[in-house]
Amino acid sequence: MKRTLIALALANLALVGCGSDDNNNDVEKPPVEPPKEETVAIGDATTIAVAGVAVDDTSGVVTFTLATDEGTAITGLAADTATVSLKYVGMQAPAEWKHMSDKMGLPGHEAKVFDCAGETCNIAIVEGETKGSYTLTPDNFAWSAEPQSVKSLISVATETVTVDPILVDSGA
Repeated sequence: MKRTLIALALANLALVGCGSDDNNNDVEKPPVEPPKEETVAIGDATTIAVAGVAVDDTSGVVTFTLATDEGTAITGLAADTATVSLKYVGMQAPAEWKHMSDKMGLPGHEAKVFDCAGETCNIAIVEGETKGSYTLTPDNFAWSAEPQSVKSLISVATETVTVDPILVDSGA
């Protein structure tokens, strides 16, 4: 009887030992790398598209994004990598004509021009946290009189690509 119990115990151990699954289905997966944000340096871009342009008429601050025609964010906009130009025209409200010296009631205007190319630059260029986004702040921007409406012209160019100027009209 002891031999039978010992034999059963050994058989049970053998079955338990064989019962483990040798087919390991838990395959170790390599760590997943986060997707890389694809960007291109402005000097290497063969096309440049400007989007999301916003102008603050009071401060002259301009925000926008740069990307290639394929949608790849463009980084590295700076005075030494591109030529940037900001031009503003502030239109005053028409005045009642009283005398010839009143310019016959025609509205007056004031123009502001800021350029950034190489060492000559009166625009602060700041690249945003979002790849391809920029804020341009012109130096010493102030109107002598509050304009009724403002037209702004923004242009960006590199040695190989010139973007068509963008006109932003805040007038009524």
